[in-house]
Amino acid sequence: MARYPLCVDMNALNNVLLVFLAVYIHGILSYTVPPGSAGFYHGNSSAAVTLDTHSLFLDDKRLFVFSGEVHPWRIPSGRAVWRDVFQKMKAAGFNSVSVYHHWGVSEGKQGELDFNDFRSHTDVYEVATEVGILVVARPGPYINAETTAGGFPGWLTNNPAKARTNQTGFTEAWTPYIESVAQFVEPFQYPDGPVIAVQSENEFFQSSASNPGRSESMQEIEDTLRANGVTKVPLTHNDAQPNGRFAQGLGAVDLYMWDAYPQGFLCSNPTSWPEVNANLDTAHQAFVPDQPWASGEFQGGSFDPWGGSGYDQCFLLTNEQFASVQYKNNYAAQTTYLNLYMTYGGTNWGNLAEPTVYTSYDYGAPIREDRTLSPKYSEIKLQATFLHASPDFLVATRFGNGTVGSGTAFSDNTRIYTTALSAPSGTHFYVIRQTSVRLLDSTQFTIRVNTTEGEVTIPQFGDTATLDGRESQVLVSEYTFGSHKLKYSTAEVFTWATIGDVDYLVLYANEGHSIETVISGVGNSAPIISGSSSITARSGSNGTAIITGSPSGISTVTIGRATVIVADKHTALSFWNVHLPTPNATLYDRAPDVPSVLVIGPYLVRNATLENSNSRLVLHGDLNVDVQKSNIGTLRGSLRFTLNEPTLPNLKEATWFCTDSLPEIKDGFDDSDWVTANKTTTVRPYQPFGGKFVLYSDEYGFHQGNTITRGHFTGKNVTGVRLSVQGGFNFGYSAWINSKFLGSSQGTNQYSAGGGIDLTNSTWTFDSADLNDGDNVLTVVVDPTGLEEDYDGDDTHKTPRGIRGYELFGGGDFTVWKLQGNLGGEDYPDKVRGPLNEGGLFVERQGAHLPGFSTNSWTRSTTSAPCTPYTGLTSAGIKAYRTTFSLDIPAGSDIPIALQFERTPTSSYRTVIYINGWQFGRFNSRDGPQTVFPLPEGILNHQGSNELLITVWSLDGGGAKVADLGLVATAVVSSSKEFIRGLVRSPSFSELRG
Repeated sequence: MARYPLCVDMNALNNVLLVFLAVYIHGILSYTVPPGSAGFYHGNSSAAVTLDTHSLFLDDKRLFVFSGEVHPWRIPSGRAVWRDVFQKMKAAGFNSVSVYHHWGVSEGKQGELDFNDFRSHTDVYEVATEVGILVVARPGPYINAETTAGGFPGWLTNNPAKARTNQTGFTEAWTPYIESVAQFVEPFQYPDGPVIAVQSENEFFQSSASNPGRSESMQEIEDTLRANGVTKVPLTHNDAQPNGRFAQGLGAVDLYMWDAYPQGFLCSNPTSWPEVNANLDTAHQAFVPDQPWASGEFQGGSFDPWGGSGYDQCFLLTNEQFASVQYKNNYAAQTTYLNLYMTYGGTNWGNLAEPTVYTSYDYGAPIREDRTLSPKYSEIKLQATFLHASPDFLVATRFGNGTVGSGTAFSDNTRIYTTALSAPSGTHFYVIRQTSVRLLDSTQFTIRVNTTEGEVTIPQFGDTATLDGRESQVLVSEYTFGSHKLKYSTAEVFTWATIGDVDYLVLYANEGHSIETVISGVGNSAPIISGSSSITARSGSNGTAIITGSPSGISTVTIGRATVIVADKHTALSFWNVHLPTPNATLYDRAPDVPSVLVIGPYLVRNATLENSNSRLVLHGDLNVDVQKSNIGTLRGSLRFTLNEPTLPNLKEATWFCTDSLPEIKDGFDDSDWVTANKTTTVRPYQPFGGKFVLYSDEYGFHQGNTITRGHFTGKNVTGVRLSVQGGFNFGYSAWINSKFLGSSQGTNQYSAGGGIDLTNSTWTFDSADLNDGDNVLTVVVDPTGLEEDYDGDDTHKTPRGIRGYELFGGGDFTVWKLQGNLGGEDYPDKVRGPLNEGGLFVERQGAHLPGFSTNSWTRSTTSAPCTPYTGLTSAGIKAYRTTFSLDIPAGSDIPIALQFERTPTSSYRTVIYINGWQFGRFNSRDGPQTVFPLPEGILNHQGSNELLITVWSLDGGGAKVADLGLVATAVVSSSKEFIRGLVRSPSFSELRG
């Protein structure tokens, strides 16, 4: 994803647009098939996935691709939880999921590719097939995604070739991975599977005189994908903002895409919004007028940094109002491919994160980290369902002169901004918003719309329409639903469906807003109203019915074989339009000609089927429903909710065991079997600031988690040391001379003064009383926050971690340096949890986090001698605490469980959290902001025993303790989702250390 808000260089855009117009006028505009591609342009291709200037086609049928970003590797619980997320997406109208794959977790050691467990591509595609959701595969090799090294494996930092170019060393590094990726995709290409596109690279830049080899690398990746079977679906590129990169020229893709994050990422000021960009359609015509306008990433939320405001603030920044205004602005620009990044964020478990983010990757997304549904999810459901019900929108084009000065061509209210679109069928769409997002109050308006009788100003028969601040609406005229016509409406359309011989139309508007709707094709039938009395209806002229009022609850107006359901928006958020399996359509098809049912009320409706010769409707969702026929032919039922919030174990009453996790500072500690850090040069562009030896941890195979460096020198003449230590934003380190604590240093986040601190320079003074005549040891424990991304293609992922430079004062020098990180480095033993799970603390290397570890040699906490995280340490150092607890969460429920800390901002301590061997949290008491750490089902045993390990590292000389720590349930839902019994594959201590 890009780290910049949406902005388009209008001078460059205008120049490109002039060239386009000149070419278009001379009649030679045509789509160019990229070199090596089979071609996917509709009418000139036999492929099942094709495209034209308006949209994508599947099997010659147009579709709006409403996609959401999900990263399966951020959900290591695997298929069951992926299925849950995919089902929730499909229920909200998403017909596609965009999936980054992660090279770094798949090849922890060069030449040893591993696509098992949560790394499986095949499992993702199979689950998507089962659910009936399309897939856009985005394998990289570079992905960005706020993940360590941007998805590159750690060992690539030692490759002398410049990454993201065609230099041989880099090409040879990624080739085996991309070849494997393509081979996984090959059997799942549509129509044989759900994959409809594959992205080559991400947010990439073309070659230039100062940066050669980029376009050539892009072409090599595309050639490798195609050579290994990706030939049936288009290759794409996600451009960092609409700039036309790889729309043509060397490395050109079949389908150009762009991304935008218009709100930016400053969650601390969530009510400050930039103005809406009105130039998206201009960019489309400038760059790819012969292709559909496709957003490969559009802001679905925001990431949050260490020391940030927390993801609830990020949600406010990108809330349902944002979704209303910004997403509908995309539709106004005729965007027919929209991918929301993120739709479900997940967790940066282990050491997945890069320095600008922490453990949670909630992202303020529509589906929150604990998989609960947000108000934004429901707003998106209204929009996506409407788009799928409106195939005319896919071919609608702008008409009229749009906005004129401060007013519009369609309304006399100067605060109303209107974009009008018209389809060849005669259906018209009016996307309206206020002229500024700084206008927070509501405004009354009328609007001129086109009908078969000519232009009409609506409303005609009563009150004016209302548009709230930071709200957008899509109004329609001459809109066909079944055999009837919606002449116009000042209420928005949710969906329509023909059920039996009745055409159902669902409309909604904010409570308190007046609506006016005219239906034609109803003959002389008199309207029959049921439900809320806030809506009235009467017969009009020429076989029409006129519906007016202010929605409150649900009103139903039946006119012959048309039934109009009118609801206030809050009520409409609980509506579901669920499509039924049919032999005449694929499971991916959400068009209105596919049979569907309307369901009102439940928390979630996952899917529906007809059984017993279509006489029995079976709904699968998150509440059980008993139903009976209503007087308008619908099924009406009451909800039964029998679950209670579970009683969870009290960790304060648990039996804790503790041990020192920093024996490295004790006299006589033997580091002879550690790696000797004896390199004197490095090929990376970041050189040491001083000292004879290169001490970067990555140089010696340690690419994630805490590292410990020990420098030996002789004698008592030394007076101090200067250390330059680099670890990423908000990193920290502590130093000891022999067993004497010297002090700690910490970084700050990217929004701090000067752009943040990721490197500190400190001088530590020695007291001769703390030195020995013989061997002395300087011990430096570093807590890095991940490897930098390589967004600009400048090899920033090679930025050092660990000691960047050193100088010993008072005479002499270090005789030897020893370095330790995660056990085995690149030869890590835990192939299931993968290369990024463990760090280099003593208890991690010992395997104390693994199931089955024996605490016989640890200290058992007692009332008289407590040894718990609540009592903590009394001096600087690192201590580990271990306990077990059992859960008995009932099957048929979805009750997310989290570990909750109470933060003490004045105390500098850091905690690593392990549950059943999986690292699922890094808590920073000083910086925060995260205090709640979801423990996903399958990683946490919901019906059995669990083993919890946490470390407490005090960076303060006075020690630290955890103010409070406990288990909490973040939701209680009765659910039909698959219940995970026990744990996913989680190797034990005896398997990995025995």
